[in-house]
Amino acid sequence: MKTDIFPVNYLRSTLSPVRAFLGRKQLSWPKNLFVILFLNALLMIPIVLSFNELEWSLDSTFPAVYRMIDDEVVEALQKSKTENGTVTFEEPFRIIKGEGEGEVAGGFSGSIQKEILAKKYALVFMDDEFIIKEDDAPLSVTPYTKNVNWDRVKSPDELKQVIEQEWFRFNRVYLVGSYSFLISAMLLVMNVILIFGSSFFVHLSRRSSFEENTPFKESLNLMLNAMGMPVFLAFIFGIFNPDVTVIMTIQTLGLVLMLVAIYFQTHFSETYLLSKQRNK
Repeated sequence: MKTDIFPVNYLRSTLSPVRAFLGRKQLSWPKNLFVILFLNALLMIPIVLSFNELEWSLDSTFPAVYRMIDDEVVEALQKSKTENGTVTFEEPFRIIKGEGEGEVAGGFSGSIQKEILAKKYALVFMDDEFIIKEDDAPLSVTPYTKNVNWDRVKSPDELKQVIEQEWFRFNRVYLVGSYSFLISAMLLVMNVILIFGSSFFVHLSRRSSFEENTPFKESLNLMLNAMGMPVFLAFIFGIFNPDVTVIMTIQTLGLVLMLVAIYFQTHFSETYLLSKQRNK
């Protein structure tokens, strides 16, 4: 396999400080931008995987509706029967909450259901789904899974837990996608600032021994080479501890140490490297 083709040449340039320096001229602008996105995606993998263990509390999303769930609601639901995710209400119920601003109901449809959902807060249990309304927010409609069984719920806390599980299972894709996008965008902005900022200072540094009029692209390529190994270590650590702060700390600290190692081994000068090799 040729070792001078992308991305093999980039991966080889991340293996040591000397290779990182010597490989600073290999990547074009499109390839530099691709590497930035690749490194950002690598950092995101542990975070996205951790979403599989994400627990969601409706108390933070629908606080008013959450507070309406009490023993009275549990007793009303215990009079229903559930089979394969379909609920049959032997006795439809309506329970007024919050001084008339909220209502919990079950077994109603049509005009009565519209009347209930006209309230400021509402929790409506239907045959195959439940609806949550919280103030002016859009209605949240959640179909039941086959595991739902309202008549076996024994306490308000247990009912809240079942509702949270049902709601989260249905909205998992949206939640994971939204959080992934937000965190990925945050990481990308932080990395772009870190990479371009560091590259800019290296490019302007008069203490470096780069040739005169060195293109900024070489400084950027050098920074990406130096960041490769720290990002990989942050990725490995993130598998076991997917904390964004810790991951970014490992990456940033690793980059600083890698740049220090590059300087002491190369002095940012190919002439220094050649003289060092001759003296061996």
